[in-house]
Amino acid sequence: MEPADYAELATLFAGTIRQHGPEHYTPAQVEAWAAGAHHSHFVQELAFSHGWVAWHGEQRVGFVTLDDSGHLGLLYVAAGKVRGGIGQALLEQAMLQARELGMSRLEVEASVFSLGLFLKLGFTLIGVERVERGGVAFERHRLERLL
Repeated sequence: MEPADYAELATLFAGTIRQHGPEHYTPAQVEAWAAGAHHSHFVQELAFSHGWVAWHGEQRVGFVTLDDSGHLGLLYVAAGKVRGGIGQALLEQAMLQARELGMSRLEVEASVFSLGLFLKLGFTLIGVERVERGGVAFERHRLERLL
């Protein structure tokens, strides 16, 4: 992941949320979540984490971030490419790199939409928490995986 990727990744992030979020979330939740692409925290997550981008030809089709503490911050796949194996490949790459960096444990907060993928790849649910984005409440799932 390079700084030149950030604007396209923000567009991918918001587009995926707006297209697939309504399957599980209210319109207010979808818009509050998608608006995160325009917050400084989004760029900070990209800039200060290890990150990998999946490409299809010249198009960015997914990305994942991992910080030095073993926290997976972002895992998103382009709206038209969801459920095609890209998210799994990105997550497997992040797990491989985490091992190479000497990490023994990963943690993540997952939406309802991505929960199944994390469980499929051996993550364990350790709790559900309530958070707010733009004044809108969400539930998210806390998971961990030993490496």
